[in-house]
Amino acid sequence: MIPWLLLYLFGAVHSDLHKLLSTLPQYSDSRIPPILRPLSYDLQLQLPLSEVSDPDIPLFTGRCVMQFEINQQIGPESAKKIFQFDIIMLDHFENVSLVYNGNELEIFNVQLTDDSMELSVDQPVLFPGRYTMTIHRYKGLIGSALYYRYEYFKLCTNDSEGTQIFRVIWVQNFQFNFVPPNGYALRILDAGEHAVFGSHLFPNRAPAVFPTYLGTTEKVTFSITMVHPIGTNALTSGASEAYPRKMDDNWQMTTFSTTPSITPSMLCFLLLPHEYTHIESSFTGINITVHYNKFRVQKEQAKHLLHTSTQVLALLKDIFSSLIPVPKIDIVTMNEVSSTACFGAVVVSEVQFFSSDYANQVRLLATWLAKQWIGGYAAISEGTELCLQEDLVSYIAEKVIKRMTNDEHTRLGQLAKIYLSETVFLPGETLKLDEYPNEMEISEKCGLKGVAMLESIEFLIGEKTMISKINEMIYNSKKGAYSSETLYGLLNSTVDADIYVSQLLHYWRGHGGLPFMTVDRLGNSIKITQNGSNMTVKNEMGTWERMPLWPLPLKFTEFKLPIQIMISHGIQLSPVREGMIFSNLGFPNYYRVNYDIDTWREIKTILTENATSYTLRERFQLVSDFCYFYSIKSLPEPAASVLRNEFVQLVRLRPTSFPICDAAIFQCVVTHEHTRPKHLDKSQMIQMRRKVFDSFTNSSEMECRSGLAHDALNDLCTKLYGISCL
Repeated sequence: MIPWLLLYLFGAVHSDLHKLLSTLPQYSDSRIPPILRPLSYDLQLQLPLSEVSDPDIPLFTGRCVMQFEINQQIGPESAKKIFQFDIIMLDHFENVSLVYNGNELEIFNVQLTDDSMELSVDQPVLFPGRYTMTIHRYKGLIGSALYYRYEYFKLCTNDSEGTQIFRVIWVQNFQFNFVPPNGYALRILDAGEHAVFGSHLFPNRAPAVFPTYLGTTEKVTFSITMVHPIGTNALTSGASEAYPRKMDDNWQMTTFSTTPSITPSMLCFLLLPHEYTHIESSFTGINITVHYNKFRVQKEQAKHLLHTSTQVLALLKDIFSSLIPVPKIDIVTMNEVSSTACFGAVVVSEVQFFSSDYANQVRLLATWLAKQWIGGYAAISEGTELCLQEDLVSYIAEKVIKRMTNDEHTRLGQLAKIYLSETVFLPGETLKLDEYPNEMEISEKCGLKGVAMLESIEFLIGEKTMISKINEMIYNSKKGAYSSETLYGLLNSTVDADIYVSQLLHYWRGHGGLPFMTVDRLGNSIKITQNGSNMTVKNEMGTWERMPLWPLPLKFTEFKLPIQIMISHGIQLSPVREGMIFSNLGFPNYYRVNYDIDTWREIKTILTENATSYTLRERFQLVSDFCYFYSIKSLPEPAASVLRNEFVQLVRLRPTSFPICDAAIFQCVVTHEHTRPKHLDKSQMIQMRRKVFDSFTNSSEMECRSGLAHDALNDLCTKLYGISCL
């Protein structure tokens, strides 16, 4: 702190912004309780079966007993009362009944469409109370919500010189009846020939397995029974109550304990063939079991997965200051699947996990296992706010990584993803999702800038307070659900006397774009300004507008200011000592920083002579920020172009000092002598985004100008500009 520092504001404090941030927020649950509220499910699933008319189509049959509550009288306006439940391609409903107070109500019609089941009852009045709906039998397809995977096989033949040529294929046949083409012999890799079955109900696929009502948000208990082939092992979110009971020569039945109240999207079903074996540990107080294909995954790999999972879960137990909310956790490795976490189980993609470096393996496990608390124990109340849930999970995962590793590359990769999202893939978007978001939309928007915003709040109130507020939210939501307002209501402290932390977070999450400030050195003073330039961003109403003034937390390397939040268009500091002064170094808060051209020259010299004095994230931030401001023509020419060439040359001549340099200099390269980027459709951009982001999961692939990251970024540049840029 410099005691003689003179600070004054110019452009005046933005009165509307100050009024908003200094108004005591009144947060309460504004949701109107639904007239019908599900309470519990008793499910029995039998799989796998096949359609009689087409044996290659796998399916399952189910029996569903759903208890729900009506909280207010319905009627007597009409004699007909219609209940509508969500389904996805479920059919052949048999013997549907509805019981109230021990009396069966007359059902005169059950109408099915591809996405709904309408139940019509001939009843003048439906009184408040508990109802039981039973569907004695129905059918569903195995394909997306419930899926199956076979192993890889190879076809082999000899070329003209007698060398064996292998072609990898994916056998989709439900029964193993694959006939190789002429000239090829089938060589089965030692992985077995039986299918493994899994489920992926998040975020809104549960209606493909059983009828739901407000399926994404309402928490219910589940009692599950699975009928499955002898020789297979069934797993669900509940713990197995006993050994399977043999029903006949082909089928056995496994019954599971009732789950706590969870959302339907967090439920899971798994069916493992005899090629799978397992190892387990009870170090954390509950059983963690790793199930793996003994012919494809080495036992040492499984042990590593179990050991790392145990360490991560122990740390999470400490962070959440609570007992683990599940009686057991099954971790199942599979090939050619997307990893997914559900209550009491995790499906791990073998390729994704075992190809990641240790720090990213910790990040993956911390993300999946943290969902036992955030998403399982406490669930978000609205689909539009699912980003908050994913952001909280990622925020906690960062804490685990920090405690378990000294790795810098995960933090570096996270910042690169934020910058690329805000400049290339999804610029200007807010964190609000569709009412029923799909998994692609969630992966695009969540777990990135929202995490940086949570870290900004931590910067203001401290890590201990931040984590305690998250824990309080989880505990208060264990029997119901939480919303963003639940968290805002707990973040009730103020900074700068009258600015509420909750209002800051609310404002940031409701506005799109990545703001920036400009720091100009003027002799012995510093002038700080905020100008959104011509950026167009979304607001909380979903409409596009010019970037508004943002409330920005202030952090400088050489001094601390008497105010923490900048809510004016400018601040001038004087006198300021000589030497380099950085703002927001390391990206502790969600905004970029531009400097005057002389300071940028000095930064380039510092990075040339002493780059290792700064973290990988700081080096990336400085180079990337310069390139961004160069690309939007915020720096004076011709000096900016000269300096641009020097920055690009610096990172290319010293590649070991600048991992993923191609992402750092991307804006320097693509805007230099190139025209506007080509328009790519959404599916192409999604594919490119996945390819680029997946390349950040192993530090060995993040080297400057080599590795998967370089290739993916160069491919992106080529597709956008029609030329190999990097």
